[in-house]
Amino acid sequence: MKLYQYVIRRLILMIFVLFGVSLIVFYLARGFPTGIDPVAPYIHARMTAEQIAEVRRIHGFDQPLYIQYFYWVRDALKGDFGTTGVWANSRLAIDVFLSSFPYTVQLSVAAIILTVAIGIPLGIISAIKNNRLPDHISRIIALTGYSTPSYWFGFMLQLVFFYYFLIWGLPHLPSSGASGMEGAVPLVTGMPILDGLFAGNLEYTLDAIAHLILPAFSLAFISLGFLARIVRASMLEVLRQDYITLARSKGLKERVVIYRHAMKNALIPAVTLTGIFFAMLLGGAMITEYVFNWPGVGRLSLLAVFQGDSNFILVYTLALALIVVIANLAVDIVYVFLDPRIKY
Repeated sequence: MKLYQYVIRRLILMIFVLFGVSLIVFYLARGFPTGIDPVAPYIHARMTAEQIAEVRRIHGFDQPLYIQYFYWVRDALKGDFGTTGVWANSRLAIDVFLSSFPYTVQLSVAAIILTVAIGIPLGIISAIKNNRLPDHISRIIALTGYSTPSYWFGFMLQLVFFYYFLIWGLPHLPSSGASGMEGAVPLVTGMPILDGLFAGNLEYTLDAIAHLILPAFSLAFISLGFLARIVRASMLEVLRQDYITLARSKGLKERVVIYRHAMKNALIPAVTLTGIFFAMLLGGAMITEYVFNWPGVGRLSLLAVFQGDSNFILVYTLALALIVVIANLAVDIVYVFLDPRIKY
């Protein structure tokens, strides 16, 4: 099978995946009593009982649950994912999602850059210096990373780098929000750092970077532990292969053996893990965004769960499923370029 045929087949299967996800989430979001009527987000001041009844009829809220799902699918195919909850002032769910998603993209990109920049070298050093001090230090960092609860680590970062540094009179990092200068530059991408660069406002850009450091590192510290362990295990396996022994017997420098011959094959599992991490981060790291009051979709999805806001939950989960499917497809395509022996 040619690569483009494989991609087309995966894209077709994606439709069924999204259908299954929407069906399950719809039942879970609407099928269990939450105390919040699904018509509530559509109601505003001065609406009469007749108008509320008409809203129920239009969206099928007066029908059985399985019939309501078909009403929702009909509206969704038209681009209408419903109105989101009372906490968003009855805005369209898709508009709330799209306005918050750029913040999550910025946070996710920063976190995955830190994860790759720290996790891969950490894993390589750990493998090269196997059972020596650098390996022990690397394994302690990795174990600490994926054993630490994200909310606790976020609170510790806030406590030290904001609260204590402020008390000690040291330069401190912001503990919440995406920027302390909202509205200072025109909104172009929705990502504060890029908007600051486009506007040529260095002060705003630096302020946005400062707000990004703690939440990005909080996310990266958890995922880099997993990445470092995978890279270490893969690198150790590759270094035992015959072609590595042959390369060394030819008198090649150890640096050339490691970075030209071994690392390319060792990074294949790391590519998979990085793709999955990035997809999950783009879906929104709920706890981290909530701890740092980051205005992304992860924090909003958590608020939506608290409020029983089924429309936003559906938009969020469908977007997350789409991101995961596309990320896995992208990883499969990258495999072909990393290892030409892989065929689909």
